[in-house]
Amino acid sequence: MEREAKCPVCGKVFTAHRATERYCSAACRRYAYRHRDEAPPSQRAGGKTLRSFRCIRCGKWVVVTQGADKRRKFCSPHCERLYWKHSKNVESQPVQHSFYCRNCGVLVEIRDAKDRRTAFCSADCRKQWFSLHRKNVQTYRAKP
Repeated sequence: MEREAKCPVCGKVFTAHRATERYCSAACRRYAYRHRDEAPPSQRAGGKTLRSFRCIRCGKWVVVTQGADKRRKFCSPHCERLYWKHSKNVESQPVQHSFYCRNCGVLVEIRDAKDRRTAFCSADCRKQWFSLHRKNVQTYRAKP
């Protein structure tokens, strides 16, 4: 009943002793169950990096490759819960991410964990951008 099988996590070829055996080791099986929603590491190599950051609670380096992944400050929901539950007792890691302002194009570097800016460098730039785009929408509506 033994057969050759390929582990979907690490890609290693192993001898399966049962028909239902899919993983080469207990570590690969645990990894697969913990990361069910992600692609396995053996298939993940060619992804484009959308953003990368360091978790502000544990300091783990996180690379986001999927657009549906909305993480920006924490590596996992577990870390986020622990941070907000014990934020006064825990010294957090510094946040570092950068973006270009949508209105003026200035490079903005965020280092504070509570800084929630993601698109504009200031409130004035945000107001200018929205007022400019509101005017364009109104001119398009007036033409027909």
